[in-house]
Order: sequence, then C-alpha cells, then structure tokens
Amino acid sequence: MPLFRRRAVLTEIEPAAIPVPRFSIDGWTLTGTPLADKLAARLPRSDLRELETLLHGIAVEVDTPYTYERAAVLLERSGEPGPALSVCEAWLAHPAAKWPEYAQHTRGVERHRARLRSRLSARPVATSG
Repeated sequence: MPLFRRRAVLTEIEPAAIPVPRFSIDGWTLTGTPLADKLAARLPRSDLRELETLLHGIAVEVDTPYTYERAAVLLERSGEPGPALSVCEAWLAHPAAKWPEYAQHTRGVERHRARLRSRLSARPVATSG
C-alpha cells in the first residue's frame, strides 16, 4: 500500500506520428513535414540538424539507444511531447531494447516515457462545444 506515492490513473494517449525526414543534398531535412516550422523556430540550427539525422536513424530502426534517447530529449525540448513519447515507445518495441548491454539505457527510456505520459495525461482535455 503506497502511502505517499499515488499512482496516477493512466488515460489513453493517442500516439503521435514520428516525423520522418526526407533526403536532401545536404543530408536529411524535415522541410515539408508538419512539424518543420515549429522545430525550426524552437531549436537552434545545430540541434535541428542533429534531430534530422537522429529521426532518419529511427526511421531505419537503428540498434543504438542513444539515437532514441537524444531524439526524445530534443523533441521534448522543442515542445513536442507527443512525438517524443512515440520515439520512446519505438525504442521499447525494438528487439535491441531487450539486449543485456542496453538494459541501463532501456530503463532510462522507460523513465522518460513515464514522465512524458504523466505530463500528457495531466494536460486539460479540449472539449468541443
């Protein structure tokens, strides 16, 4: 019986789409995606370039947890917790998340996912009137 730690009732959170960058002559770019303008306004150019490369790695399902961790941090920092949560869940669904050498990273991603879920479930629900 938890005395001081109450477990929040988890509400159903709809998964947000993970933006997929497209190939350009300079590498990968999010130009033309729905989040491109928001991300460009909220992130420094160097972080945006890094995020574009990380999101490409996620799209091709790389086996490195850092790719997913860092992309989730950058998306959350830019004010996009929905796609950040989807990135965390993409890592946890990946077969490499169960490898023993990535156990510590997987626990970190699980904690990040729990934090994002609690933030998203605490948001007021918009009612249509």
